[in-house]
Formats: sequence, structure tokens, C-alpha cells
Amino acid sequence: MLFLSRKVLAVALLAGGIALPAAPVLGSLRTANQVIVTEDDVVREDLYAVGGRTIVEGVVQGDLIVLTGEVIVTGTVEGDIIGLVGGPVRLGGEVGESVLVAAVSLETAGRVGADVSGFVGEARLGGEVGRDVLVTGGEVEVTARVGRDVRSQAWRLIVNGEVGRDIAARVDDMVLGEAARITGDVTFRASDEVRVSPAANVAGALVRAQVLAPVWAQALTRLLGWLSVLGFVVAGVALFWVFRGTGPRAVRAARERPGRSALVGLGVLVVPPIVALPLFLTLVGLPVALLILLFWVLGLFLGPIPAVAALGERLLGGRGGIVGGFVVAALLWRGGMWLLSLAAAALYLIPLVIGLGAFTLSAWEARRGSMARA
Repeated sequence: MLFLSRKVLAVALLAGGIALPAAPVLGSLRTANQVIVTEDDVVREDLYAVGGRTIVEGVVQGDLIVLTGEVIVTGTVEGDIIGLVGGPVRLGGEVGESVLVAAVSLETAGRVGADVSGFVGEARLGGEVGRDVLVTGGEVEVTARVGRDVRSQAWRLIVNGEVGRDIAARVDDMVLGEAARITGDVTFRASDEVRVSPAANVAGALVRAQVLAPVWAQALTRLLGWLSVLGFVVAGVALFWVFRGTGPRAVRAARERPGRSALVGLGVLVVPPIVALPLFLTLVGLPVALLILLFWVLGLFLGPIPAVAALGERLLGGRGGIVGGFVVAALLWRGGMWLLSLAAAALYLIPLVIGLGAFTLSAWEARRGSMARA
């Protein structure tokens, strides 16, 4: 899939606003609250669309690259469709090549010439897919005629169409409906047994397998794990060195007011995505939404630092200072998440919400103090 590198880069450039001055080089670049290719319109090159909604009723002879809130295609895109979408993607027309999207939902009812790939909340794939379906999502339903393989990682996978080769899935629940026709094998890893309709036809084997990563992948996972621990420790030490006022205040808030910090942190964790989602639907709000989500993701990584440092201070009885306590507690905390994998989410979430709240409280106190001095 060599097309990925060029087009993913294009989406990144659009998201950063870097590509906007380069419209003559990119192809046809349109920015509006609603970008529409009408039924009689023919775009004879790649179309780069940035806006609240992108609608294709006519023909795009190149690729369709989108950074938008919604995509509706009832016409024809002769190339690929790729992009970031803050809402649904509905493809009722024809796509000559592949589809690769990150979206809230994905629906296909027409023909896709090559692959359908995506990271989506919900997928309803009908019509025809020329090659593979590669989807990660909450619920994935495949009623399409798929030329080759279906590979999915989802909460629920429902297959009620024709699959030319194999199905490989990691799911909580999987259903093979009465219209399912699988030419190859069905290999799955699931919490429950797969439910197979008596009318379904699986020509190959139906295998429930424990999928083991190869040795090199396991080694790479361990390396990335250690690097993430090192990155967290380095980021925390750097934060205390750069923000010599805010950092200690946040640790003090986490230590002395953990309940209040957790309540404030829960709001900081939940509110930004809710605020950002409607902003994605407008051209003016799109950069603001991306900025909000950027800081939110940064907060997910750095948020636990005050709570972990406060724990370290308690463990060491104040010896070693904030930085020393933070380093010791960070190593113990991350080690605990590895050893107690079932409780890892709680072990991360508790210091995260307390730390986010402590950062917020310390920033508010600093602002209130500066206003009082003024």
C-alpha cells in the first residue's frame, strides 16, 4: 500500500494548514463549510477538501483527500478516498481504488475497487469490495461481497456476505449470518464462541486460536514499554525543571486535595472531546478543535505526574525532594501496571484524573494570585 505514505502526509499537511498555500501543486483544493461536487461537475485531478461537509455527486477523476466533518459520496471517485472525518462517511457511489479513513462511522453501499480500511466507531459495509476489508472499530457489519480477506479488531463482528478468502478477527462477539459464504478459513480470538447460522457456509476451517506475536514483535513491545517509562520519567523531570512554580503547586494540590483534584480532573478529561467534536464540523472551528485535542492528548500523557510525585513524596517521607520522589514512584507505578494487567486501567486512570485536576487547580491559583498582586 504505497499510496498511504503520500496521502497520509497530505492529510497531515492539511491538518496543520501547511498545504493551503500549495493548492496548484496539490491539485484542486477547496475550503468551505460545505464542499460540493455537483452531479454535472467533473474534477479532473485530485480533490483536497477541508470543511464541515464534503459531498460528491459528480465525478472526481483523481483522489479525494478530506479533512472534514462528514463525507457523502453518491457519485464516482476514480482514485482513493483518504482522510480524517469528525462524523460519518457514507459511500453510496463508486470508488475506483481504496478507502482509508478515521471516522465516527463508515457506510458503504456501492463498489470499492480495492481495499476498505479504517479506524471507526461503527462500520456497515455493503455493496462490493474488490480486495480486503481491514477495519478496527466498535461494531463492524460486513454484508458486502469481499474479493479477498476480512481482517478486523472490534467489539462485535457480523459477517452476512460473501468473502473470497479468509476471515481473521479479534473480537468480543462474532456472528456468521445466514447469508455468510466464506471460501477460506475463519480464524478468531473472541471472548465467546462464534455464533454460526445453520444456513451459513464456511468452506474452510473454523478455528478459535490464541494469536501469539512473533519473538521480534514481543521484543519490540518490551522495548517500547521501557521507552515509554523512560519518556514519562524524563518528561516529568523536565516539567518540574521548567515549571518550577506550577509543578510543585500541582504536587501540593494532589497531595492535600486529592478528592477535589480528581473531580476537576474528571471534567478536564471528559469536556475537551465533547467541545471539540462540533468544532470539527465548521471550517473556522477546525483548527481550534485540533488544538484542543492536541493539548488533551498531551494531558493524557503528562496528567499523572503530580499525583505520582505526591505518592513518591509520601513513600520517601520527603527525602529526595519532589523529583526524587517522582522518579521512584513512577518506576513503581509503571511496574505495578505491568504486574497487575487487569487493574492497569484503574492504576492509570486514578493518578490521571487527580493529576489533571491538580494541574488545573494550581494554574487557577497562580492566575488568581497574579490578579491579586496586579
